[in-house]
Amino acid sequence: MVTIQDFFGGSKRRAAVQLLDRSLDTFGVNPAYVDDGMRFAIYRWAQEAAAGTVSESGVMDALMRRAAELISFCVLGPGETEAAWGPGVRREREARFDAVLANGDEESFDAKLIKLVLAKEIAAPDIQARVSLEDSESEKS
Repeated sequence: MVTIQDFFGGSKRRAAVQLLDRSLDTFGVNPAYVDDGMRFAIYRWAQEAAAGTVSESGVMDALMRRAAELISFCVLGPGETEAAWGPGVRREREARFDAVLANGDEESFDAKLIKLVLAKEIAAPDIQARVSLEDSESEKS
């Protein structure tokens, strides 16, 4: 028997989206910055990344938290990230961000997250400038 809850996505999706919201809040981003369309896209990408793993639900939880970390870095920028959590956390998140730019794989989970934040125009100005700079440098090559 299919319940209304299952028809509209069930409790797995709701739990994952709630985890994303709590994680965003923990990482200093008001969850209101992330609209429902963004939440469901992030959920879908995490679901695709977790598919076929041994512990799908554990992987989903980790991916939703990691998504919130990267979104937080993109929204707050390096300066605010360092002010809130210290230079070690800033370096870690910045390295993850830089790895996406250096890799060039636009279909990775992290690349999709960065593109989503940029498309929704919620990225910090210095993050926006770094991606624009990377884009213009790659066009020159």
